[in-house]
Amino acid sequence: MNNMNIKTFSVLLFLFFSGCASTVIEEFAKNEGYDQLYLRGVFSWWEADEQYKLKEVAEQVFATRIELIADGQPYDFKFADVNWTPGLNCGYANKSNIVVKLGTRYRANCETTDNNFVFTPTETGMFEFTIDFSGFGSPKVSIKKVN
Repeated sequence: MNNMNIKTFSVLLFLFFSGCASTVIEEFAKNEGYDQLYLRGVFSWWEADEQYKLKEVAEQVFATRIELIADGQPYDFKFADVNWTPGLNCGYANKSNIVVKLGTRYRANCETTDNNFVFTPTETGMFEFTIDFSGFGSPKVSIKKVN
């Protein structure tokens, strides 16, 4: 069992026996550093740019919006903190890169160093990139077009 799974299991046991779930879950997300993640990719030269810092939009769900140009070129991306900290470096969960389709959820692996997500927009516009740490299992990544 890896460190992330051990931590998650420990928190779940604590929640089961404590009865104060919402406060503990909120504290767990903050302690994990998910509120310090950035959308990083070719559009930001892989830097942790403040305009791409994630905001919590629901409990343990973080998102940011970015304008992309549909020029046929793919945008590689992942979610990571300023220091590319293991456990806070979230790319595609499998060994090869995946081309993300709008409205579809993909599993992320936050211990990865190389596996990026890839997105090629079919039209220019504003897109919301989301990573969802709620629920069990791997976090889920999705993109939707916004007005």
